[in-house]
Amino acid sequence: MPGEGPGSNTHKWLELAVPLLSFGGALVAILSFTQGLPLDFRYPALGCVLASFVLAYLAWIRPKKDIVALTTPIYSLIFFIVPTEYMSGIILQLLYATSLTILVVRLKYRFGRPGMALSGGKELAEPLRTYVEQTRDVWTGISPEAAHHATVAFVRFAEGEFGETAQRSGTAAGQPDDVGNTPCLTRAFMIVSEHATLMDQSLSRPATYRTFLPEDSGMLAKPLLPAQDDDGGFYTTLDNALLLLFSAAWNASGEDRPHLLTCQAFAQKLLIGK
Repeated sequence: MPGEGPGSNTHKWLELAVPLLSFGGALVAILSFTQGLPLDFRYPALGCVLASFVLAYLAWIRPKKDIVALTTPIYSLIFFIVPTEYMSGIILQLLYATSLTILVVRLKYRFGRPGMALSGGKELAEPLRTYVEQTRDVWTGISPEAAHHATVAFVRFAEGEFGETAQRSGTAAGQPDDVGNTPCLTRAFMIVSEHATLMDQSLSRPATYRTFLPEDSGMLAKPLLPAQDDDGGFYTTLDNALLLLFSAAWNASGEDRPHLLTCQAFAQKLLIGK
């Protein structure tokens, strides 16, 4: 995924730990019940409790907080510390494990990627500032509406709102007169719209996908090397499209800069790949 850092594997393992812990505890409870072993139900129920805390942590480190996922530890303590009949407890634990699994999938696809914390500040840091300044003169011909579309599309993508990103980018791409003499901005909107639609619908990379033209290479923050594999080229194209939107929005819509600054950390990750 674009902008993923070295900790992304850790986050994936934590996401996997939610169903493993919750259903694993339920499996222990079922096995002990079938074997007639006198095991206190609260011991296997610890799997759901631990899974709830892992889910809450995954919700906390995202830029947009999922209040439902954040509060699951409270419900897990209420459900599993209060005494209950063993068979009823197993059923409750299975239902709760299913709910936690659904929530972690929802968190993954609707609330952005972990490690994408938003940052404030009053100005851009390097190397993002250099890229934005190098492309400043290109955006003199675009309309305020196009610049605002770029702001909203970038910010919504950073927040994990992929459906709204696709809609906004598609609208902007359908208004070529607003981009003046910079048709590469239209291509950037189309690329972001395509990727956001795929992510919103949890679809994999298509065999063919939108990309930039050779004449756009001077404006791209990251070169597309011939040796890149298909996945590398696919996500680097998205990184470049998002960074183009950021530059256009920053240079052509001063009033939107505070919103862009809240997503500066995400833009930096796209640019440096960490």
